[in-house]
Amino acid sequence: MFDSLNLNQEIDKKVFDAEEPGLRAQLIETQYRLLESDVPVIVVLAGVDALGRSDSAKQILNWMDSRHIRPFASMGPTDEEADRPRMWRYWRALPRKGRIGLFLNSWYDMPMRDYFIGRISESEFDRQVNEVLRFEELLTQEGALMLKFMFVLPKKQHRIDAKKRATDSVAWKTSKEEQDIAKEYFRRYDHAMGILDELLAATSKTYAPWKPVASADPHHRDLTVGRTLVEAISDRLDSPPQSPPISSNGLLSKADAPNVLDTLDLSKSLPRDDYKINVKEEQRRLTSFTLSKKFEERSLIAVFEGTDAAGKGGAIRRVVRALDPRMMRVIPISAPSDEELAQPYLWRFWRHIPRKGHVTVFDRSWYGRVLVERVEALTPEHDWKRAYEEIRSFEAELHHYGAIIVKFWLSIDKDVQLQRFRQRETVTYKKHKITPEDWRNRENWDAYRLAVNDMVDRTSVRHAPWTLVEANDKYFARVKILKTINERLEDEL
Repeated sequence: MFDSLNLNQEIDKKVFDAEEPGLRAQLIETQYRLLESDVPVIVVLAGVDALGRSDSAKQILNWMDSRHIRPFASMGPTDEEADRPRMWRYWRALPRKGRIGLFLNSWYDMPMRDYFIGRISESEFDRQVNEVLRFEELLTQEGALMLKFMFVLPKKQHRIDAKKRATDSVAWKTSKEEQDIAKEYFRRYDHAMGILDELLAATSKTYAPWKPVASADPHHRDLTVGRTLVEAISDRLDSPPQSPPISSNGLLSKADAPNVLDTLDLSKSLPRDDYKINVKEEQRRLTSFTLSKKFEERSLIAVFEGTDAAGKGGAIRRVVRALDPRMMRVIPISAPSDEELAQPYLWRFWRHIPRKGHVTVFDRSWYGRVLVERVEALTPEHDWKRAYEEIRSFEAELHHYGAIIVKFWLSIDKDVQLQRFRQRETVTYKKHKITPEDWRNRENWDAYRLAVNDMVDRTSVRHAPWTLVEANDKYFARVKILKTINERLEDEL
């Protein structure tokens, strides 16, 4: 890709000065059109020219309204970030709809650098590249416009760049390691360019193409970036992409087909005396596992879904009682806020992923997209159909970085649900638990059963299996849940 790029391209300062006012006006006009849209713009400035990237970012912030641009320039993961999956820090930094996210240090920097200096193997490099591809595809499918610039210097310019980085007080701060790597790039220039070329070939997609930029001349560099921003954002606003159709062959369950919920024996129960003994023993085990030395390098994510009034809240309370409150959180998921609606769907779940040694319990979860949003037609069919693959990738990434994932579907029959609904309406301290939405969901009983069957079939995998819980008897359900969590922790630890 670099063979056809003239790395010594220049633009005369007079030409730059003549074009800059008009380009700046176009950028501001385009940005204010963007603010009225639902399109987030993600700008990636990558490459070995660190000073070129920072100077280009400063120029963008100068030309445009910086109040609506979110820069990201963290040089390395903090302790909090290092204790979570690699992409967590980038998910948190994503711009909301109508805004621009400016990434000087992106998801490409660490894989490229670590592979170049031999810190990671080729297979791990390939894995991280695939992780990036899934991330970018998901964001663009959610409506983001992604613009990626690869800044490239001629070999002789690398030495000048490295020296300036070590002495220029205005430049973005760089560590001693990064200064040493810059020198290594100069020494092994051809090898570095080979890696960059491979990376660009693997990650330049129609939905997120690379724009190589010869960055030796700042006038050429800045005009190239500015022109590309105006053209790409204007094209997106003038011609929004159409969602491709997704075939439903083999995807949706039929009403008369066998359903996984039919395999449950909802008559299972546990006597109260046995329950008291068992629940205390399982809570003791859970405390022991989560306070163990081995758990310090892992995390636990417990997902609770289920039929309305199936007893999720009571089950969660029994789990929480066994956990150190300093290392756990319960995240109740309801309708998304305006802030959450302005971000990609998975954003609001990524932000709550626990760090190593911690536990997060989700009272409802990302599965709402293939359950309530599907049944109630709250999201386009295209979006919830592709969500199965997105969820599998999301959970696979969490597992790779050490998360232990347990997922529960609590199931009750219609008669028990009706009984509990009526009890909630008459018992004072339970009235807050019943809403008109609960009664409406009951009318969609069969549709939810089909959605649950598809969800379990499509997203129950070895590292993140679904556990179906017979919950007509709350005592039985609570003990089964605690036992399941402990069995997973015992296997993993």
